[in-house]
Amino acid sequence: MIPAPRMQQPCSDEATEILALHGGDALEALRTLIAERDAVEERLAIAAIAMGLGGPRPRPACGR
Repeated sequence: MIPAPRMQQPCSDEATEILALHGGDALEALRTLIAERDAVEERLAIAAIAMGLGGPRPRPACGR
C-alpha cells in the first residue's frame, strides 16, 4: 500500500505575512481575504461574460 502524501502548508509564510499586515487580527485578515476573493470572482464573471459575447465567429473561407 502506498502511503498518502502528507499535506504541507506551502503558504505558511504568506499567512504569517498577511496576519502581520493586519496587526495580528485574524478576523480582519479573513475579512480582507474574503473581500479580495469576492472582487476576483466578480472580475472573472465579467471576463466570462465578455468572452461569451464575442463567441465563436465564422471563419472566412480561404481565397474568397
